[in-house]
Amino acid sequence: MAYIEKLESVNKEIVIENEGLKITNDALLLAKFIKKIFLKKRENGKKALEIGAGQGIISILLSDLENISQIDAVEIQEKIFRYLEKNIKNNELTDKIIPIFSDVKELEGEYDYIFSNPPYMKINSGKMPNTEEEKISKYEITLNLEELTLEIKRLLKNGGEFFVIVPNDRLNDIFSYIYQNKLNILEIEINQYKKKDLVIIYGKKGEKKNSKIIIGLEKL
Repeated sequence: MAYIEKLESVNKEIVIENEGLKITNDALLLAKFIKKIFLKKRENGKKALEIGAGQGIISILLSDLENISQIDAVEIQEKIFRYLEKNIKNNELTDKIIPIFSDVKELEGEYDYIFSNPPYMKINSGKMPNTEEEKISKYEITLNLEELTLEIKRLLKNGGEFFVIVPNDRLNDIFSYIYQNKLNILEIEINQYKKKDLVIIYGKKGEKKNSKIIIGLEKL
């Protein structure tokens, strides 16, 4: 069973699969942070990629960014991908958001920006959800943080930027993978939440290594 959720900030609507895949704070926080960064940018005509687009929440929230001419939204689950396609079409965003049914490891191309709210829960942590869609969306079954970082490095243009959100208990892991792949961190935003902090990492491929890291703190 599905329901419709209004995204008032962009005057859009999205169909949500009702089995544990509703809009989360992770997605809203990441979209808000990316918009804040893009307010400072002047260049236009840039191409972005969302890894693990799900039903399209983040890409649709970012669809009004004039700096970005195209968002490729890649999703590996066929059932979820159908909702992604439907949401893009219903909101008349087919010229801005391109849905791609694929494993990101098989994707080719180069992007100016990459963003992801990835499946960051370890397979052996906690009780697994009942549905396959929720398992793959939340747990590192088809993509783990190490693989995500490798794909960001592979698909980003030199000088391109990335945005990832993870809980604080996965920070050591994601930092390690970022440094191993010689990516640079520009800014970190810590969002204090009920059970665990949600941390947004904003980084870049190329240029001087970690010359200036800004750390911000937000309370939910």
